[in-house]
Amino acid sequence: MPAFGTERGAPNQMSICSTGIGELGPLVVKPKVAWKMLACSNTRGYELIAAGELESFRDGRSRKITVESIHRLIARRLAAERAPQPRRGRGRPRKHLAGREIT
Repeated sequence: MPAFGTERGAPNQMSICSTGIGELGPLVVKPKVAWKMLACSNTRGYELIAAGELESFRDGRSRKITVESIHRLIARRLAAERAPQPRRGRGRPRKHLAGREIT
């Protein structure tokens, strides 16, 4: 018995039209998929949309989020992590006592 997809000269690969996914993956995803990609909650995801961190649009009654905006959000977060942070002192902060002498 021939392997699946090889009978009658059929190609061994699925076509782009059959999967809806291009060479590099989908261009847009549903919110539930985007939240899984970002490992965030439903509420946090919609907060990111409201803040303009993610690009989205309505396709009929369905919302779509661009994968490119997800990649940009991750890149921005990684760049912010790499940026030099102001150095904090070690230990517990001192109490500032105005006008009192510390003995």
